[in-house]
Amino acid sequence: MSLYKRPDSPVYWTDFRIQGQRFRCATGETERRSAQAVERRLKDEAKARLVAEKARRAAWGGKEPPTMGHVVARYWTEVGQFHGTPKTTWWALEWLVDHFGEATLLTDITSERIAQMVAHRRTIRVRRDPKKALVEIRCDRVQNATVNRYAIEPLRKLFRRARDVWLYPVVYPRWGDLLLSEPQERIREAAPDEQVRILEALGPDYGRLFRFMIATGVRSSGALLTWSQVDRVNRVARIRNKSRNGQPNWYTIPLTKAQLVILDECAGHHPTHVFTYPAKRGRKGCLKGERLPITDSSFKTHWRRHVREAGIAEGFRRHDTRHTAGTRYVRTTGNLKGAQRLLGHSRIETTTRYAHVLLDDIRAGQEAVEAAAPAFNPRVSDATVDR
Repeated sequence: MSLYKRPDSPVYWTDFRIQGQRFRCATGETERRSAQAVERRLKDEAKARLVAEKARRAAWGGKEPPTMGHVVARYWTEVGQFHGTPKTTWWALEWLVDHFGEATLLTDITSERIAQMVAHRRTIRVRRDPKKALVEIRCDRVQNATVNRYAIEPLRKLFRRARDVWLYPVVYPRWGDLLLSEPQERIREAAPDEQVRILEALGPDYGRLFRFMIATGVRSSGALLTWSQVDRVNRVARIRNKSRNGQPNWYTIPLTKAQLVILDECAGHHPTHVFTYPAKRGRKGCLKGERLPITDSSFKTHWRRHVREAGIAEGFRRHDTRHTAGTRYVRTTGNLKGAQRLLGHSRIETTTRYAHVLLDDIRAGQEAVEAAAPAFNPRVSDATVDR
């Protein structure tokens, strides 16, 4: 029987299937005859919806129409949730859905609309309010890299996957004309006095993490080790690198005696995680003084409060510990291939940004040659050098 009454409900319920899909709901009627009439109406409405849905899918080769809501949900399920920073990926996708509209077809998002989106994104910062909703805050200084990373690039990934994997007939925009120009990434090395001041500001627990990062060149997210990643017998550590195609990517670095000393300082603090900090107060099931794992988010907040906002080492970022390690390695060894392995770069072209150190060495060598053979070089006046 498709009509029945629940023990806890005075009204009739209906339970039927159409084309393999199950429909179950309350009729709102207490009399059986009236409930049968409602059931017939519900079946007719369900059949009409299925026919309309079939026709809608037929226009896209039997697939779900590529609305922003659909493609974002599918991208998140297949790729986004496996990114190294999935929360960041979700926020970027969520903002794109809010901006274009959940029901907007990807095929209706033209280059003109993308350019308008870019112009709008350059004037706002996106934050979450206490109710967990995304809010836009007017801002006059939004970096081009921010717009590229959190608006244009996520949208380009949606278009590319829709075209190449899901085989939707989308018109692929000329992304090179839409992406904003970014300055070449600078190489910022920590001066010895800056390094000391940063360590003092961070304190012993976050300071150990900073010392390990500047010694190994590991990213902050990769430096948050578990003890299972450390092999003391072979003196190596497995480091989580940036994800590739949604899959974790790992590389191995050797550990020096000085780096092992840093890890030894963390021994016994936590059974699983290497770098931890003591809770200042009891909350969320932990006691005051209990050791908690340092997360990338907590390290970012600690860095902002104690280093950046305190004006210590102006312009020095957490990622510059990686630049410092790479620069010092290349300056000391002159070995770009070794720096590539140390930093986990997949392409040597990425490592060549540290070649400026080699150029300094070449310049010093040329000046040494000139000083040793003054007879073969015209005298250079101070005015010429100044120019």
